[in-house]
Amino acid sequence: MMSGNMNSISRLSILLGAGFVLAIGATSALAGRQVHGSDVARLLTGRAFHIECVDGTQGRGQIAQNGQINVAYRRPSDTHEERDAAMLRVKGVEICLAWKQFGGGGDGCYPVSEEAQGRFRLNQGPLWCDISPNSQ
Repeated sequence: MMSGNMNSISRLSILLGAGFVLAIGATSALAGRQVHGSDVARLLTGRAFHIECVDGTQGRGQIAQNGQINVAYRRPSDTHEERDAAMLRVKGVEICLAWKQFGGGGDGCYPVSEEAQGRFRLNQGPLWCDISPNSQ
């Protein structure tokens, strides 16, 4: 009788374990999914968003209807907040920006991926920033 219960428990453990693996797989399937820059631009236009970068920089921003992006951010080694602005351009799966200071300044195009629902990553090699719309 005891071995029948152990077999049931063992099967239940395997079933739960398999369900857990499937749930993790479904969640990680979204991570790093490439998306079109125009879709992300459309989603963020007119909305405030949060910025988190790999180097610890954090901030906030907003994209105006005309494509003007304004950001306020703080680098981890700095005590004061900095501000910058850029015009957003879309080039296929990339978002292109010409910053004066943010990210070292300069003009660049960045591939966009969806790392989690509503969290998008603009990256260039090992450097990246995640942007996510603020809750409304």
